[in-house]
Amino acid sequence: MATALLSGCAISPQDSNPTTIDAQWVNPSATFEQKTITGILVADLSDNPTSRRIFEDVASNVLAFHGIPAQPSYQYLSDPQSLVSGNSLNVSSLMKAARKIKASDILVVKSRGIKTNVIYNPGMTWGPDPFWGPGPWGGPFGPGPFGPDPFWGGWAIPPSVTQQQIAETNAELMSAQTAEVLWTGSFSTVLGAKPANTTFQEYAELIVQALIHNGFLIPVSQPDYQIKPAAKFDPAASQPAQNPAR
Repeated sequence: MATALLSGCAISPQDSNPTTIDAQWVNPSATFEQKTITGILVADLSDNPTSRRIFEDVASNVLAFHGIPAQPSYQYLSDPQSLVSGNSLNVSSLMKAARKIKASDILVVKSRGIKTNVIYNPGMTWGPDPFWGPGPWGGPFGPGPFGPDPFWGGWAIPPSVTQQQIAETNAELMSAQTAEVLWTGSFSTVLGAKPANTTFQEYAELIVQALIHNGFLIPVSQPDYQIKPAAKFDPAASQPAQNPAR
């Protein structure tokens, strides 16, 4: 997934977030304890080690910002091939790494491929100008590169065809104790819409929002200190002291 996002074709960055959630599923048998997240191991199944490290670092930082202790899997599984066994996920290696950091869950992100969206723009025309018209008095400067002169005889934007590269990915939240899938979501990301790090950050933000929306809990750790109660107001202490010599 990260490799595709880093090598995407450039497009106009008009969308606020290039990533959308297409569908998601929550395990109906997940217990309250299983839906309480106390730590996450982030694993990106990318063949490119650089892209994998960037995404796992960014996603771990986003999770930590929301109060979820998180660590990238590359610190414990340096070889990307160690994440997979044949065509299947190497669950035992991930669970072993998760136990090292005492994570309650494992977040796995993997690519489902890249598709191309073809967008056809029919173009637009204006004019000819109702005053000057297309007759002998209209458009004395002749047609320009986009049709007739815009002031004298109207003008036109020609039709165009553009392409968007869409990375389709899947994210899964697994229990680090039982390897049971607790939540899964499918995502679509417009490549090149924003810098890769920003795209990774917004992708991880969507995951956090989806988990909270679906009833997953993030315990907020209490500080190890207590705020001292304010001193009570004593009216007598506010009065000026009497001088016994007078």
